[in-house]
Amino acid sequence: MNKNLPEMKRRWPEDDDSAQSLKPYISKRKKQMNNVDRSKSTANGTTTDFESGSKIFTINPTVACHVGKDVICKLPRSKSKDFHEHTEAVTSLQWNASHYSHLLLTSSLDRKVKIWDCFSLKRCVRTLTCHEAGVKSALWTVDGENVLSGGFDKTVKLTDAQYSRTFQEFDHTAFITCLQLCPSDPQLFLAGTDDSAIYCWDMRVGEAVHEYKGKLGQILSLEFLPGRDEFLASCDFVCRNSDDRNIMVFDLRTTAVISNQIYHEKYTCPSLKVHPEGSVFVAQSNANYAAMFSTNPPFRLNKFKRFEGHQVEGYTINCDFSPDGSVFASGSSDGKLFFYNFVSTEIIKTLSAYDTACTNIQFHPVLGNMVASGSWNGQVTVWH
Repeated sequence: MNKNLPEMKRRWPEDDDSAQSLKPYISKRKKQMNNVDRSKSTANGTTTDFESGSKIFTINPTVACHVGKDVICKLPRSKSKDFHEHTEAVTSLQWNASHYSHLLLTSSLDRKVKIWDCFSLKRCVRTLTCHEAGVKSALWTVDGENVLSGGFDKTVKLTDAQYSRTFQEFDHTAFITCLQLCPSDPQLFLAGTDDSAIYCWDMRVGEAVHEYKGKLGQILSLEFLPGRDEFLASCDFVCRNSDDRNIMVFDLRTTAVISNQIYHEKYTCPSLKVHPEGSVFVAQSNANYAAMFSTNPPFRLNKFKRFEGHQVEGYTINCDFSPDGSVFASGSSDGKLFFYNFVSTEIIKTLSAYDTACTNIQFHPVLGNMVASGSWNGQVTVWH
């Protein structure tokens, strides 16, 4: 291991039977179909008590929300629930894309990561307080059971969501600005920092196995290109006589720069998002629009299509695609949610959400008409 790379600390949690646990969401139809003794063992031999929810991550997957079927998008019409427990800006949010899709993960500058049951309980069911400073990014791991989070305390932490215990710490020398899991190997993750560096960590060995450095400035967003071990990085390095390094493409394994002249405007791009179909990606620009690019070299800009109408300048405004790819959605610094027809790029719906900036938005992976959003004042909203 390179001595100059950050080091990892590991702490193993002890069993904590007294810890409160999350309850899995079970539809009425599933309850009727599974009218059996809840204290019996599941198919894999593990006892699951659905009343106490004592072992939520060992339930039979067939009784939880099924993820993976084709989802037809329908735009949300009204608020389902507002949550007000964050006291500062919401920096990221993500639905659980495993078999626990009733759970929503949020991070905030108030140093907390929260997990919300948005279906049955409609409240915060877990608060992770493992960070000593504002949290910039939080992700579910692929199994949907652990949380990867990083922020301004210069650490990335892997936490068991069941017992709120951190069992791996990845120390850095700079603030963590964004995180991304590797689709081809979920044990690898990228950590972007504010000191012109990106690190690729292997959770199996607890080491930073790759390092990507250059005159990049702060790393704003990371996205993997579909089907390839290559990733996009949005950087805030912008100077008067050069427009390179706004958006860069790196090879994950060799650390080589594949392209550094993708976006030829002198504006930073706080958010990147690849379309579900995989042929294009969108870059949110501080010029108050979202630009569209090809995911194949030379990553050409589509000069005839871009999403305009929402406000970006001054905030980190995130965006998302509907599961079927037919709708592009974005937050806005004027507090609204914008929904665009992906093909025509026309605005098809707006929702007035907050008095401050709407910083985050994400479609539910199963329910095509459900959307979660977060605001600069800490409010989290579920729409349906």
